[in-house]
Amino acid sequence: MYPMKSTLRFTFAATTLALATAAYAQINDSIRGAPSEANHFVETPKGWKNPTTPWGEPDIRAKLDMMQASGVPLERCANSYRPGAPPCDMNKKWLTEEEYKQRVDAAAARGDRSTQLAKQGNFGGAILAGQLDPNIPQRQTNLIVDPPNGMLPPLTPAAKKLALTVGSDWALPGENINFQSAKDFDSWDRCVTRGLPSMMMPYRYNGGFRIDQSPGYVVFNIEMIHEARIIPTDGRPPLDPNIKQYLGESRGHWEGTTLVVETTNFRTEPSINQPLINLAVVGSPAGNRFPISDKLKTTERIVRLNDSTWLYEIKTEDPDILTAPFTVRYPMRNNPNYIMPEYACHEDNQIVHNYVTTNRYERAHPKPEPAQPPVQVSPEVANLLAGKWVGTPKIPTVDDNIELEFTKNKDGTVNGKLIGTNFGKIDKPLRNFKVDGRQVTFTFPNVDPWSVSGKLGDDGTIAGIVFSIQGGTTVTFKKQAGG
Repeated sequence: MYPMKSTLRFTFAATTLALATAAYAQINDSIRGAPSEANHFVETPKGWKNPTTPWGEPDIRAKLDMMQASGVPLERCANSYRPGAPPCDMNKKWLTEEEYKQRVDAAAARGDRSTQLAKQGNFGGAILAGQLDPNIPQRQTNLIVDPPNGMLPPLTPAAKKLALTVGSDWALPGENINFQSAKDFDSWDRCVTRGLPSMMMPYRYNGGFRIDQSPGYVVFNIEMIHEARIIPTDGRPPLDPNIKQYLGESRGHWEGTTLVVETTNFRTEPSINQPLINLAVVGSPAGNRFPISDKLKTTERIVRLNDSTWLYEIKTEDPDILTAPFTVRYPMRNNPNYIMPEYACHEDNQIVHNYVTTNRYERAHPKPEPAQPPVQVSPEVANLLAGKWVGTPKIPTVDDNIELEFTKNKDGTVNGKLIGTNFGKIDKPLRNFKVDGRQVTFTFPNVDPWSVSGKLGDDGTIAGIVFSIQGGTTVTFKKQAGG
């Protein structure tokens, strides 16, 4: 978190595409220079040289903050799947200089809420505001730089089957989760680890990333869940492949002044439930159902661009899970005044226990879903809606097939209900069901309040979005033959 003082300091980079062709190559010392896509428009002054440590290694020690990029979604346009969101261009990788400047001005105008509350004597609010560190506008539109479309690669068929077994307290659209024990939660829920690569990407708070060095070692200290990765850089051989660890085994080396870290040997037993990507990363797939295999490997690169900015990259490959690798890259600014208190995630944390005991009680004492009023629609819309519908939200990890039924009443009104998903039967009325012309909206009667907003077409489809606090995605419901 930040101390109680203004932290919004911005510099503007001139737009140039001189090195655009290298934008998605692996980063290294050669990207330094004039602002370009390759260095995320962060300039390296002429004549600048990377400092060295007293023992002669490149000095990359810093207090960085992943939160600075927390406003940038993992996948391109992932923040656009909400009612009223402005249109998003799936081909746009970078903001223009003018768009970037507008966002910088807006961020500067909002001020430092933590400092404002402290001046008012509201010190509790000031501390909370300081923990929810403000993000800083970035030129990139999403974190994934490769594949160039800014989207996660498809999962293998085997991975999609494995994803159904991954525990999580985040429900998929239309899903009811039964919490039997701590095994039904993932490693982040249980305060064990966010895992790689997730832990090296921004979340909404506590995004501190401190880099320490000593002869032959670099240490990555991560604020969230209070994890430290000790990375040898002395050329020692890797561990035996049979030795597995939560965060794998890392080995680092220097390519000029760029640190390269390769990590393998991850633990993968089912009881760990450590997702490859989870909701700690804004714009990630819903539900946390993202498995890993023993072939998981990450390759990180971090290069210092000037006295204040570091560029970080992580490539993730897992041929048993992913049909292709993907690479995330984003800049971080050094802030020597950044405060990293202990992240006491587990102590006195009763959330897992409360979820399990409450869910057991609810299953033992089920309550009927409250009846929902029928919706008045035109005869044309009533005829178009009446019947059974199936839709599969565009979630890369899990095929979540959702079945709905709309019933036309004698008075011309329509009722809607969720019959179930491929996770099980539900048969409950849709909440907040409304029809405005051809616009159909409703909320699923489940653990998490997922909602749908879509356009009813003459072709037997309802095309739109499904969204919740987890984020959103596209969905198209199709009317079934004979429905």
